[in-house]
Amino acid sequence: MTKRLLYVFSFILGISTFQAENKIEAGSKSLFYCNTDIPTGVQVSATTLTSGTVTWTADPDTPNNFIRYRIPGTTTWMVATPVSGQNSFTITNLQPCTTYEVQVAKICTTQGMWSNPVFFTTTLNYCASASTDTTMMHISNVTVNSTGITTPMVSNSGPSNYTDYRSDLSRRVKFYIGSTGNKLSVTNSWAGTPGTTTVTAWIDLNANGVFESNERVMVANNVTQAVPAVSVFTIPSLAALTTCGVTMRVVSNQTMPTDACGTFIYGEVEDYGVDLINLTLGLEESGKSAKPEIYPNPASDVLNISGISEAVDYEIYNIVGQKTDEGEVSDHTVSLQHLSKGVYFIQLKDREKVTRLKFIKK
Repeated sequence: MTKRLLYVFSFILGISTFQAENKIEAGSKSLFYCNTDIPTGVQVSATTLTSGTVTWTADPDTPNNFIRYRIPGTTTWMVATPVSGQNSFTITNLQPCTTYEVQVAKICTTQGMWSNPVFFTTTLNYCASASTDTTMMHISNVTVNSTGITTPMVSNSGPSNYTDYRSDLSRRVKFYIGSTGNKLSVTNSWAGTPGTTTVTAWIDLNANGVFESNERVMVANNVTQAVPAVSVFTIPSLAALTTCGVTMRVVSNQTMPTDACGTFIYGEVEDYGVDLINLTLGLEESGKSAKPEIYPNPASDVLNISGISEAVDYEIYNIVGQKTDEGEVSDHTVSLQHLSKGVYFIQLKDREKVTRLKFIKK
């Protein structure tokens, strides 16, 4: 009798154990499973002068994450914990016109590995605009003659739906606040039979990240390939001074756009970086007040340098202070092809002035 009871008890216990094991195994992915793999799809969008939104690929099995961010080259990370189950987080209270690196990690029973770093720069963010078809016509030249600026900005280009030239220092536009007689010229080219188009342009004069109707500096109808669109305009005295500039948007469209945003069929959109300079400083003082700037940062092959004279010597140091390169800046650029990935400092010797700037080789 005792043996029979023991056998029955063992049989029941075995069934319970089998069921429990299978229940855990079957429910492991939905209830008990989590991992600390590197998060994927990390990117930053909707940047402003003081914020940026980080997003990543959601993992329903591991819904908790850590975020950390810092200015590249610094040792202190700022850490944030997003709401559980959300795969986005907006970082606020950032420094304007500054590059940051950000990483994301999963939280399981322990913290997982950090994702590869993503770099972004706090700057004004503008609405998207582009054409959907470039086979008919496109913007082939944009020229800006700014009052008080000796050299015009000349931009020749081929077909594209949208081109962002804001990081191209050779195409950067400068205007003096309060200046009159500034001239914008836009030429269009046709792939087939030449026709007509409309050309409009906006400058974000109040630096609020919006192209408003009173900031439109060009409205031209029935523009042909033979005759460019031309506009002469004033930069108002109340235009905003910003440390990283604003944007000029040029739109060539078959129909007159109601604003500077959205998509259309035939034509092209081009964005240019604009520096608004205080005219009361005068030309000489304004030139002296210009500070050397480097762009893009992070950079891959070439580092562009603005705010310097034609003949400037440079030295590049790694993060531990070892000199890795030296030479003379050529056409406001320095080649980085020989450098490995990492954080560096470039020291510029412009006459008696020495400036040291940090950059990242990616």
